[in-house]
Amino acid sequence: MRIAIVSDFFLDYVGGLQSSIHEQQVALESAGHDVLLISTARLPRGPKIHPVAGGLQIRPAYVVPGVILPVVGARTKLIAHLRDYLVAEQVDVVHLQTEFGLAHAATTAAHEVGIPVVHTVHTFYWQSSGWWQAIVTPMMSLGLENVTQHRFPRRFFTARASDNLLRNLTLAMACRADTVISPSSHQADDLRAAGVTGPIVVVPNPIARSLRPAAELTPVQAARPRLLWVARCEPEKRPLAFAEAAIAALARTGDGFEVDFVGEGSELPALRALAGTHPNIHIHGGLEHDTVLDLIDASSAVALTSVGFDNQPMTIAEAVSRYRGVLYCDPKLSEGLQRAGFRSPTPDVAGLAYAIEELVTSPGTLLALSAGARADSATFSADTYVSRVMDVYDIAAERIALHPPLAETRLRLPPHA
Repeated sequence: MRIAIVSDFFLDYVGGLQSSIHEQQVALESAGHDVLLISTARLPRGPKIHPVAGGLQIRPAYVVPGVILPVVGARTKLIAHLRDYLVAEQVDVVHLQTEFGLAHAATTAAHEVGIPVVHTVHTFYWQSSGWWQAIVTPMMSLGLENVTQHRFPRRFFTARASDNLLRNLTLAMACRADTVISPSSHQADDLRAAGVTGPIVVVPNPIARSLRPAAELTPVQAARPRLLWVARCEPEKRPLAFAEAAIAALARTGDGFEVDFVGEGSELPALRALAGTHPNIHIHGGLEHDTVLDLIDASSAVALTSVGFDNQPMTIAEAVSRYRGVLYCDPKLSEGLQRAGFRSPTPDVAGLAYAIEELVTSPGTLLALSAGARADSATFSADTYVSRVMDVYDIAAERIALHPPLAETRLRLPPHA
């Protein structure tokens, strides 16, 4: 099968979505399928569309600073180019991984020539902060509808206007797709409740890149606990809450464990300052994938501290695939955590500190979580992913054959830029 994976985001940015795309690509190609990547790229001036080996790269009109969001308008010329490319490359299915202008352009192009579209929703739980969001949201709405050439629903999900806008953006894309993939069951339920009437299939993100065999935690590692926190250092991932909890637990255990923090983001300076006087806390910043794997293998457990934000975090998939237990605090998370997960009694600093102390003073619990992770790891295997996603592609193909997309009304936008 020939699959076109589409992303509005830069694929060279280090993030969970990019990691998931690369893992999907490896899993599919290892199973004998052809994968083409259609994404934005940091390109010099010149043609906006660059054919490359294995796909297309599109230069965005501009990049929103801070959030590093490339902006591509779903213009008529781009849609025509994508349509011709999909036909020339004999693409069987278009698999969206984002919801912005490029994803909408690819959907229109695919539907014009009868190619099914599958949409993986990586997050429905957008979160923003700051007083400005209520003021700028009306302008954001106009800008996003201009970029995507589509009107969005006006559903009310949260008290924050910008979060509602982004959730409605995601909802609009999910409603256009022939079939939706949700990596988690709780997000699938929320998408159905929000109004997605087409099929939604739960397919967890895979881990396919590591050729290094995983090994269960050893008694020596369990006796000398080392916890790993790896994510973006942003408020929604709560690195400062985990650092405060670790400091409290270190005081109560006589510095009885070590903690590694990996990731970059706006809260990294504050994290460094908070950990500065605690030699058992190690702040690494951003690291290469292989180095992160080394730290997972050296850890006794991996921590995930977001609440109400994550769908199915790649952190869990990585940890469980390396046979490491996961300390978490969001009661909605479940994939891969049935036997590998250890949930804190509450998500606040006090609850996290209590959970840390329980883990680091109980080598038997850490060993049991590791054994449980080995049992849960099949959830994220490449073979499991390919088998499930092929079924999804079949469902999408059957739907578009039986019910071709109706002509959609697109906004009238300039053909360029």
